[in-house]
Amino acid sequence: MATANKKQIKPLVSILPLEPKDIERFWPLAEFMVSESLAFSGKYADSTWVMDELKKDTMQCWIMFGSDEFEENKVFGICVGRIGVMPNYNQYEIVICTGKRRELWEDNLIKSVTDFATSNKCKRLSIMARPGWEKVSKKWGWKKKHVQLEKWIYYEFLWRRKITSTSNTKFANIFC
Repeated sequence: MATANKKQIKPLVSILPLEPKDIERFWPLAEFMVSESLAFSGKYADSTWVMDELKKDTMQCWIMFGSDEFEENKVFGICVGRIGVMPNYNQYEIVICTGKRRELWEDNLIKSVTDFATSNKCKRLSIMARPGWEKVSKKWGWKKKHVQLEKWIYYEFLWRRKITSTSNTKFANIFC
């Protein structure tokens, strides 16, 4: 009986671009997703670094905020990007894009990011994303150009340093 009286919520998710002056105020809404994404991506930075870059306006953040059928006033996702200055043109690089219920916000996010990139004279959009984005991004005209392969070498470096630091080789001097 209680479910019969429950109000049906109409899904509506808005894309909210954050201005540098508003980052600290709204950062609690985005920080968890930024931290989670950075952890998944190999911890190349921490969320404090991203926040600092956003405040300096060297990166931009969009928050996907709204309601679905079940919950009102919820953060559904975040997107962080930056303008990459290339020798022949600028490109807009999406470095973090994560969230839930992507079908509620993906089209509006791509429009917002594209509009921002165009107004900042970027000629290309670029995203480093998980494989699932390849299929969905085709509807917006995106094409896979490269595959990112990675291998962690930090531990090999430490191992070599330990072995070579006991000997007087040029190799040890280079890496130590």
